[in-house]
Amino acid sequence: MRRLLFILMVGLWGAFIALALTSPGTLTDVWRWAAGLWWPFQITVWILFLPWMIGLVIWQTDWSFAARMAMIAALALGWSAASFPRR
Repeated sequence: MRRLLFILMVGLWGAFIALALTSPGTLTDVWRWAAGLWWPFQITVWILFLPWMIGLVIWQTDWSFAARMAMIAALALGWSAASFPRR
């Protein structure tokens, strides 16, 4: 079960980074969608998708593209490493 969750996490990070590289406007649309939710749903989305929501916060900054991608890659690697299933 932990392996499946880890694979899902890595897949979501892969999709996030692929969108950042190929369709950055989609990430902005996701951010706007999440921000437009009724607050109980916003809280639920933040709890369920915390690492990716942090990634969206980074994406919304005024930093250069390279700086945002570096921070998101570091977040993805760090969160994935912390979530790696151990015996």
